[in-house]
Parts: sequence; structure tokens; C-alpha cells
Amino acid sequence: MSKPIETVAVCGAGGTMGAGIAIVAARAGFRTVVFDERPDTLDKARKQTQGFFAKSIEKGKLTAEQVESIMGNLIGTTRADDLAQCDLVIEAVFEDLKVKHGLFGLLNQICPAHTLFASNTSTLSITEIAAGSGRDDRVVGMHFCLPAQLMKLVEMSPGLKTGDESFLNAWECCVALGQKPVKTKDNPGFILNYFLVPFNNDAIRLVESGVAEPADI
Repeated sequence: MSKPIETVAVCGAGGTMGAGIAIVAARAGFRTVVFDERPDTLDKARKQTQGFFAKSIEKGKLTAEQVESIMGNLIGTTRADDLAQCDLVIEAVFEDLKVKHGLFGLLNQICPAHTLFASNTSTLSITEIAAGSGRDDRVVGMHFCLPAQLMKLVEMSPGLKTGDESFLNAWECCVALGQKPVKTKDNPGFILNYFLVPFNNDAIRLVESGVAEPADI
């Protein structure tokens, strides 16, 4: 049996996805470690998170006490070693296979054997990402929709070597996060981008040809 997921790490705070996923995890009650090599990026992400929750209080969705508790779940760090006790690591770094391989290769030496690695990629193969992780059987795709803290859908993709138990454990964690997982095949683009990219391209062609105005689409 896999160890229950209690501590979640999110790698990459520079983009909106990383910060949003961290909000999701902390809000669900998980101890959440946000890792980024740049201290200023961590500071910016924390300020954005505080701003998001300030609006939640204004709208009556959360109380100040609840927000204080959620923020208490969030820990920022620039040290990869601080991810040593994490049960699930979700990467939201650049869409570059070498960067993802480097990150997971490093964390494979730091994290215990039970730790699951997940990628938020929407364009790269989970199987190819897993190949550089040192633990192919414990890597899954978890593609959150933008903005993660508002959108519930998560595309869950097993790689060719992902173990059934690993995928189930990641799936159950996704549900515990309050999200709505759907299983997809390990194809770049998965479900949403498979339809969204052609739609966007068609819309651009309509505007460029003069058939439609941007406000009409």
C-alpha cells in the first residue's frame, strides 16, 4: 500500500499555474511546500496568494480565520532538500523536457521511494518526462486548468510505466484536493488543448481574413 499523501510540494512559483496549484493544496488542508530557486519569485507568489484570499474574504467565501489557517499550510523554500518529506511533488516549471528531467532527477535523490512525482504539463509526454525521473512507475500527469484555484477539472494521465497503485493514489489525492479528475491518454494536449488549440487557430484565421471581428468570437 502506498503511503497516504499528507504533504504536497509544488515546484515553480513563477507562473500562475504553480501558485494556483499551491492554493488548491493548502486550501484543502494539505501541508504545502512551494519550491522555487528565486526568493523574489516566492515573495511575489505569496503576495498574489494573499491578494486572492483577501478577495475571497470580501466576497464572503472564506473567513479571516480560515484564510489564516490556509496560509499556515503554505511554506516557501529555495532549497530542494526541503522537499525530502513530501508525499507528492507537482512540477509546474518550464515546458522543457531537459528542465523537467533535471528537476525530477534531483528530487529522485532527495525524496523517499514512496513519493509520487506529477507533471502539470499540457504539451509533453508523461512517459518521456518519467524516463528522466529515476522512478518511471511513480510518475503521473496532473494537468490543472487555468486558473487552478478556480477551475475544478484536472486531466490525469498515466505514462506507459506508471503503476496502477501510483495512479490510483494520485487520483484519490486529486479528489481530496476538491478537484474533478478525468483520465486521459498520454497524448500531448490531452483533452482540452486537443479541442482548444484548433478552435483558437480557426478564430485567428477568421479575424485575419476579415470574416469576423475579435468581439464576435
